Amino acid sequence: MNLSSWCLPFVLMITGCGLAFAQSPSPADLVIQIPFQEAELTLDGILDEPVWAKIPPLPAMKENQSGNPARDQTTIKLWYDNDALYLGWECLDRDIQATYTKHDSQLWDEEVVEFFIAPVSTISAPGVLDYYELQWNPLGTMFDAIIHNTLKADGLSKSMKGDWDWTAKGMRCAVRVDGTVGQAGDKDTAWHVEVLLPFSALEQSTPKAGTIWRGNLYRYSRDTGLEIEYQALQATCTPSFHQPKSFVSFVFGPQE
Repeated sequence: MNLSSWCLPFVLMITGCGLAFAQSPSPADLVIQIPFQEAELTLDGILDEPVWAKIPPLPAMKENQSGNPARDQTTIKLWYDNDALYLGWECLDRDIQATYTKHDSQLWDEEVVEFFIAPVSTISAPGVLDYYELQWNPLGTMFDAIIHNTLKADGLSKSMKGDWDWTAKGMRCAVRVDGTVGQAGDKDTAWHVEVLLPFSALEQSTPKAGTIWRGNLYRYSRDTGLEIEYQALQATCTPSFHQPKSFVSFVFGPQE
């Protein structure tokens, strides 16, 4: 299945059956520790609070098919407290493009950043995996859905069904744009996204230290006159995002 297919936005890859896959990362996994912090935060899209300076960035995003460094740099930071996950994105961008302002629009048709996450308890029947898909665009528009993915024996997606009526209650975001959105002739620099994602929105309690969730992060970068760039935290190195080897293990750090 290539990136132009109807199911383009639903690209989290989950391996294995039942609960087994989420218990511990394999040696090949990219393992990301999510640090615990207690900090004041003003959700304004400006990542200037002291807590953001303390959080190390995730590894650099890759061009998804080749695994080479991405054309447009994306910096992501991630931390948690007793109530929520916090994501900070900085997307360097010479031509910021977006028009969608309605919740749950097809944001993947333009420029967007995405987070796909599977808490342990969202894994359902053998061969069927449930996960959350969350997206934010340069205009501050959000997309959220639950995806029910039936896998083939080799771990690739066989079929998917989306719950479009689901909403991540309490999820908030703010965006700051250095430039203008939708004007190809001017000079843009970057857009920034700050996200507050309550654990309750994912029907979860605060994860204990050492808990492992699985997922990935993506960006669609579009510049006038250039090919679309598909970015991933961990590249699949194929035309499809539906590859189990692209999974990242997110480990919740100690609560100091």
